[in-house]
Amino acid sequence: MIAGTATGTDTEAVSGAPGSGTAGAADSRTADAGVSRTTGSDDSGTAAPADFTDRRWSLDELADFYAYPRTGEGAGWLRANMVSSLDGAAHHEGRSQPLSSDADMRIFGVLRGLADAVVVGAETVRKEGYRPARAREAFAARRAAAGQHPAPAVAVVTASLDLDFSQPLFTEPLVPTVVVTGAGADEDRVRTARKAGAEIVFAGEGGAVDPSRVVGALAARGLTRLLTEGGPRLLGQFAGSGALDELCLSLAPLVVAGDASRIMNAPVTTVPERFVLASVLEEAGFLFTRYRRS
Repeated sequence: MIAGTATGTDTEAVSGAPGSGTAGAADSRTADAGVSRTTGSDDSGTAAPADFTDRRWSLDELADFYAYPRTGEGAGWLRANMVSSLDGAAHHEGRSQPLSSDADMRIFGVLRGLADAVVVGAETVRKEGYRPARAREAFAARRAAAGQHPAPAVAVVTASLDLDFSQPLFTEPLVPTVVVTGAGADEDRVRTARKAGAEIVFAGEGGAVDPSRVVGALAARGLTRLLTEGGPRLLGQFAGSGALDELCLSLAPLVVAGDASRIMNAPVTTVPERFVLASVLEEAGFLFTRYRRS
């Protein structure tokens, strides 16, 4: 069962009749879900108790729930999706998959299905063996109506361009992979990336990438709905530069101990930045939280 709370427009996004969309075989698993929402006031003026209703939510309804907000002309929205253990580990033995679950992967798929581009650090590409995002029939009509490509592009943030351009991420993408680097990056590596079919986006004047400029640089290419999946160093840089708009954090009911990094691994911020809770879902002990920058 998924039990959840929703606030603001998120409540409106999930209230109403069940969607009628159908999913392909790979997308047919849905969750028994309930959303907690305030049902208004009683005659005394006191808010009525939250209404918990168990039901099955379709992928279309989850997509409505996680829909990107409208942004200004040329502006982008950067959403992060990360998983963490109860004791704060972002991975187990170097990979995030052991912390995941069916529900986590379902939401992961929905978030990808809504994005123009998945933004990821080069180290995560190497460790996780990233492959191109695939088109999913469940999101085909929604993406076409929004003017999106059949699948999100993968945008790799890297200063060194130390990437294996023979990997499927570059040789088999449905949508060309984007390499985000600094304007001062090694010219030979830039030429190699372009020869492999990657699109180059410069975000920063020097060799390093300026995290505060990544969203704007991608938005200028028409990639405004952005989803970052880390890793911890890149996510910390985005948060520290004020570029992160939203964090979707899956909390796994697991304790792994050890010395794994947190979901963010970057220099401490001068002043902690406050985020506000937008929604919470629960399934099988996993909490799926969503916070937006206040």
